[in-house]
Amino acid sequence: MGKSKQRILSGIRRNNTDLKITRSQAIQMVVAEIYDNPASLHAKELITLFGLSADELGEAGMDYEHLCSLGRVIV
Repeated sequence: MGKSKQRILSGIRRNNTDLKITRSQAIQMVVAEIYDNPASLHAKELITLFGLSADELGEAGMDYEHLCSLGRVIV
């Protein structure tokens, strides 16, 4: 496992987030958090951890403006 993913996992453990989430749950969490706070670090970490794409987030209901704001984070 790479250093980046290890840091993300340790950060999630510190935040007391349940690590047993599915990919679809992670997508829904990201969409909800980006609508609440477009600069959400937790949402960006989940995108990196799960390797989420713009297509997946768009299908989950995220609008184009929010997808563009995540330009460098999304694969």
